[in-house]
Amino acid sequence: MSHYSNYMEEAFGETVVEDEYGFYHYSLHSDCLYINNFYVSPEYRGFKIAKRYIREMAQVAKIKKYKQIIGAVSLSNKQSEKVLMTYLRNKCKISSADQYFIYVTIDVEDAEIMEA
Repeated sequence: MSHYSNYMEEAFGETVVEDEYGFYHYSLHSDCLYINNFYVSPEYRGFKIAKRYIREMAQVAKIKKYKQIIGAVSLSNKQSEKVLMTYLRNKCKISSADQYFIYVTIDVEDAEIMEA
């Protein structure tokens, strides 16, 4: 694990999972798993890594008996359009938006059964 993942766990109780393709970062709330960030290195995009990351987070959410996973796309992200499209291609739905974020949700059951 990196110093960043150790820091997020120690300081905030949040989880960062890293591999050779990128990482995902989530936090557990009273009723849902919240995707703080995920990143796939450019050379691995298009290989369904994001889909695998969402499925892995769904497994954690299922253990916690959550029904939904929630994520947000920051409108200040230079790649916000691509990030939103990644979520939408992976069965997420837009749930709301404000001046800073577009929020997306996916049911844990739907995330678990996404094809590889």
